[in-house]
Amino acid sequence: MHTYIFDFNGTMVMDSYMHETAWRYYVEQLCHRKVSQAEFQKHVHGKTSPAILEHFLGEKILSPQKLAAYSQEKEALYRELCLQNKERFHLTDGLPEFLDTAKRNNISMTIATAANLANINFYFDYFGLDRWFDKDRVAYDNGCLKGKPEPDIYLKAMHLLSAKPEDCIVFEDAVSGVISAHRAGAGRIIGIYGDSDCKLLQETGFVDICIRNFCEASHFSDIIFD
Repeated sequence: MHTYIFDFNGTMVMDSYMHETAWRYYVEQLCHRKVSQAEFQKHVHGKTSPAILEHFLGEKILSPQKLAAYSQEKEALYRELCLQNKERFHLTDGLPEFLDTAKRNNISMTIATAANLANINFYFDYFGLDRWFDKDRVAYDNGCLKGKPEPDIYLKAMHLLSAKPEDCIVFEDAVSGVISAHRAGAGRIIGIYGDSDCKLLQETGFVDICIRNFCEASHFSDIIFD
């Protein structure tokens, strides 16, 4: 295996608290109802903002312009919460060292995420991701790709790296993302469950192993580093 593709939210950074807080507030303001945890798992985690809004508000109700405006408002609220909760908003334990090792070993890497460009810019600036990644090779929600569990975002990432699907190891925390990576033909899928549910990831039948964080990666060197 010579290529790593990382989901971002819940994988590279454990930010579910900020995302859920922002979505709960925003959706409840728009829909005037509470959102259950089960609904979050099925319709929020790993999905693009337009897909989430279409679920809660109805696809036929919202124009593309309205969807974009709502998405931008919600993501601005999310970024504000991240800055207000800096003790939670940090790279996943062991990830910087993991990425340093991958870079020394000349492993090709990128990110495939449901985040939009504004958030990508925010992450690169805040975490200094250009130490490891080329922003121009990040696959993100550009408004044209179908969101996870469709394979589009991972197929885009593989294309950007000129990588064969079977040569790619994908790191994912969401069921929809695992299914997306599987549909894209990823050679191996590593479940990251520090901010999600290990059992749900395993029940997809598509993950090779599950690890809580990147400190545990060394325990599975035959799968991750082979």
